[in-house]
Amino acid sequence: MINEVLVNPDPFTNAFTLEINCNQNLHAIVRLINAEDRIVKLFSWYLLKGANITSIEDISSTVGGKCRLDVINQDGTLLHTIDVTQSN
Repeated sequence: MINEVLVNPDPFTNAFTLEINCNQNLHAIVRLINAEDRIVKLFSWYLLKGANITSIEDISSTVGGKCRLDVINQDGTLLHTIDVTQSN
């Protein structure tokens, strides 16, 4: 379903660009989780076949350090995960 997930820049400060490439249309939920396993950002996104690009902004500078970006389907199945870093 998902071929590739890219985050730019990495490390980021309070915003980054997210690109998800998939081989079919699907409804996904994107969540950014900090080192304490707390959800920092959570949003629903209808992905089209091919490249899907959005900007994630206003990420609290208190998050800091290693974070995990998960893409899950509506049933809660993990489709893809990537580690990212927030610099303070």
